[in-house]
Amino acid sequence: MSSKEYFIYLLSCWLNKEKPRGSEETKWAEILALAERHGVTAVIAGKIKELPHGSRPKGKLLSAFEDRLADSYRDYEIKMRAMTRLIETLSQAGIDHLLVKGAVLRFLYPSPQLRTSGDTDVVVRPHEYENAIEALKSAGFRIDFVKQYFSQIAYGGELFDLHTELESINVQSKIYYSTPFEDISENTGHTYKLKPIYHLLYIITHIAYHLKNGGAGVRMIMDVDALLRYYPNMDMARFTALCDNIKIKNTAQALIALSKKWFKTPVAVDYTFEDTDEQSLYQYLSGVLLSGGIFGDPLGSDARDPAQNGEEGINTGNKPSAKSFLKRFIGRLSSAKKANGNSFEKQEMSFRYSEILSELQIEENHHYD
Repeated sequence: MSSKEYFIYLLSCWLNKEKPRGSEETKWAEILALAERHGVTAVIAGKIKELPHGSRPKGKLLSAFEDRLADSYRDYEIKMRAMTRLIETLSQAGIDHLLVKGAVLRFLYPSPQLRTSGDTDVVVRPHEYENAIEALKSAGFRIDFVKQYFSQIAYGGELFDLHTELESINVQSKIYYSTPFEDISENTGHTYKLKPIYHLLYIITHIAYHLKNGGAGVRMIMDVDALLRYYPNMDMARFTALCDNIKIKNTAQALIALSKKWFKTPVAVDYTFEDTDEQSLYQYLSGVLLSGGIFGDPLGSDARDPAQNGEEGINTGNKPSAKSFLKRFIGRLSSAKKANGNSFEKQEMSFRYSEILSELQIEENHHYD
């Protein structure tokens, strides 16, 4: 089993709550590099504790994993304190707010503390945007910058991205997400979250957005698994129809197939990567995601130095520019093809390959400066 395969295997064991098999041949330095790149070192560290002693990393490598595991528990407490403060502040001001992605999804995992994240996204209604900023400022939040539809706010080392709308990838998805506080969400008091089927749609849209703008990483596919695993009765026919409506059906089917292949996601779907004809697309997509990192950044870290924020404690998200994303992503498309040789000849590639590029509006032969 290669390092990449064993890396995915350990993540799958965590998601499936299975005890992993050990191997004295594991190249732990490579596993650590992959884990750091994708922001899942704490997860791998947790599974290492279940391995036979002879199969575990030694010395500094073991210490590196253990340090990340301890960091994740400390950072989780920091995030929860800041999140509680934000929810209390906005609720007391009577301002509805929607939480998405990591702020909600971490609680669907076996251990919420190990699902790391960078910035926390919060959405408020456009007409309450300025009031939300003032309320948070009065409550001790630091306002880093304010733009017309987006601002960044910090509290206790945690960064919040305050938005007036949900992220979209095209006109169709923008329409779907234009009323986030209405029929696509559910609430407790002033705190909202997307209904499961719409949260899955949003995750897929988010992955598609990052694929279009530079790449995605393994943790995003883990989010797909966690949500489908937590909500086993998801209406997949309806979900597929929703994806078709916003013109990302082929992309969604491929991403869910990848989740199922990697993590044994317990979902019944028509399209999988078990068919021999689909192996070229699987190798391609798997290679692109594994060679990237968080948000497709091969450097792997979604963290900026806390000293830049004047804070101590948790490192918070810093995403490279869209231009650098695109340059790296196109390079990985080429690398994935070269690594798999003739399997990427046009006559052997699944028709979904061109369909996905079309949905994401990516030109295969396009070059970015």
